[in-house]
Amino acid sequence: MPLRFITEFELIRRLQQTIPILPRLASSIHTGIGDDAAIVKPRPGHVLLASTDLLAELVHFDFAYMTYRQVGYRAAVANLSDMAAMGATPRYALVGIALPPKTTASDVQNLYGGIREACTMADTAVIGGDTSASRGALFVCLTILGEAQARHVLTRSGARRGDVLYVTGSLGDSRAGCEILRRRKTDPRPMLARDRAYLLKRHIRPTARLAESQKLAHTGLASSAIDLSDGLAGDLRHICEASSLGAVLDLRRLPVSRSLAGYARAQRRDPLEYALIGGEDYELLFTVPMKKVSQVEALIHRGQLCATSIGRMTAAHEGLRIISPSGITSPLRTRSYEHHVRANGCPP
Repeated sequence: MPLRFITEFELIRRLQQTIPILPRLASSIHTGIGDDAAIVKPRPGHVLLASTDLLAELVHFDFAYMTYRQVGYRAAVANLSDMAAMGATPRYALVGIALPPKTTASDVQNLYGGIREACTMADTAVIGGDTSASRGALFVCLTILGEAQARHVLTRSGARRGDVLYVTGSLGDSRAGCEILRRRKTDPRPMLARDRAYLLKRHIRPTARLAESQKLAHTGLASSAIDLSDGLAGDLRHICEASSLGAVLDLRRLPVSRSLAGYARAQRRDPLEYALIGGEDYELLFTVPMKKVSQVEALIHRGQLCATSIGRMTAAHEGLRIISPSGITSPLRTRSYEHHVRANGCPP
């Protein structure tokens, strides 16, 4: 049914049924969806963290190759990953949407179904938001509220000279998966088909590294962190700028999945290019003081943390440098994706 035949209040009632409050969070929510504002009760001794992400159709996603449920899921993960970057526990989500005329009630329920799925996996309750109309594209804006003990919060500015750089998981998979979706090509080779399926999953259903971040934050092992949404090259710059440091990145140690390596070979491209500038992997880039490296390595060895050391923090005047596969050190000139807006505030 086209959305124009459904009133805003009827839509809200449907959404209340689609995204019920999780029983384990009910005691902390005084008022949820349906009032002018949600009322929540943070736990004593914790600080509140808030993060917002706005996703625009044809800028961040395209329904030519993604479903409403997939868009909702990825929108939620993008925000949950911001909580992971700071070692916080996500608790509540607010969802704002601007719907074009083509949208149906089923589309909206599928969108919220994806949001609910990702939030439920992270023990996060959707407690409110807003709906509006759009003349053309769909806009989805999520705000996540999280909590953490003040002494356990991770920031971009906590790195120190000599800290070792680590990254979770593997890099560049999401960018390759996005390319496959956009091109919608097939390949008869079985191994490449499996690689393609893996890369598609990494783009469509990314993971917010919440468990890893909380382990690092609560144990005091990490000194700073950021999630890789814009790509390694760009997000490392954010840590360097916030901490007033330089860094040296060893390209020989970048974790590249077997699937990405196979895909890059088929495209006659270097997988390290994907690893350096590919965005939306939502892995964690974090720094560890030298005196705590042995503890992190022990966690990795025991299989309790999937992470790889890829470099170290240096003095600011040394800038950002890379060690090439051949062992040559040079400045890091590669930059990741950056959002640009026109003077009138519209996406390009």
